Amino acid sequence: MSTTIHWTGKTGLPEHQLMIAAVPGVGNVGKLVLDTLNEQLDSSMIARVIHPDLPPHSTMEDGLLVPPHLSIHSVPLENGKSVITITGNGQPMTPRGQHEMAESILQLAKDSDTPFVIVLAGLSAKPGEEHIHLTCSATDVQESLNERGISVSSEQPSGGMLGLAGLLVSLSPLHGVSSAAYSAESIGTSIDVVTADRLSQRISADFELGLDLPIDNTRETAARLLSMMEGKEIAGIDLSDEDSGSGFYA
Repeated sequence: MSTTIHWTGKTGLPEHQLMIAAVPGVGNVGKLVLDTLNEQLDSSMIARVIHPDLPPHSTMEDGLLVPPHLSIHSVPLENGKSVITITGNGQPMTPRGQHEMAESILQLAKDSDTPFVIVLAGLSAKPGEEHIHLTCSATDVQESLNERGISVSSEQPSGGMLGLAGLLVSLSPLHGVSSAAYSAESIGTSIDVVTADRLSQRISADFELGLDLPIDNTRETAARLLSMMEGKEIAGIDLSDEDSGSGFYA
């Protein structure tokens, strides 16, 4: 058994501008962006991606116990278009499982005529380092983004990318899918709200999404994510002061 996609209604993805994927990682910046996007806009979950190598932790959703999965949401934007988000609380725990899930997601993107796949990830950095690197796996995609005035890195992340995130981008040319990965430098705390906010602004500007997900909107989402993960700290949030933004740093 490998990856299966269980649709909650009609099979297949609706028309969309982008597919954006993120799983837990450094600072959880990508996951926090997508969780906030799903919660702040009128998104709808349309499918679950299931693999037997996902961490065996079934969770409660809307009063029901559901198996470990990555959720696929359709998110309408103010520009009249929509994006597809794919995220979850984990990824397959084996290299084979990560590879199989990446192949399945890319095949879904190919079958659905997805214009572009974006992967969001964090990159360990020292305090004060705030760069966001955009990396491609195909020369034609790199040239196309450069022609649009979007800065593309050919050096970072210098250590490459591990897991599902890296596989989604590196395997995409084999499926005829255009893709790129954003690696946002983070100090690596459990949940880095400030870097997530900066990342959402960057992808919104690069792809004209019209997103408005300021730090304030991520506060509740981050606290909820922290409790789910039994994490240790949230960069930019002081949970002891629930009524003010005094815990945010710039």
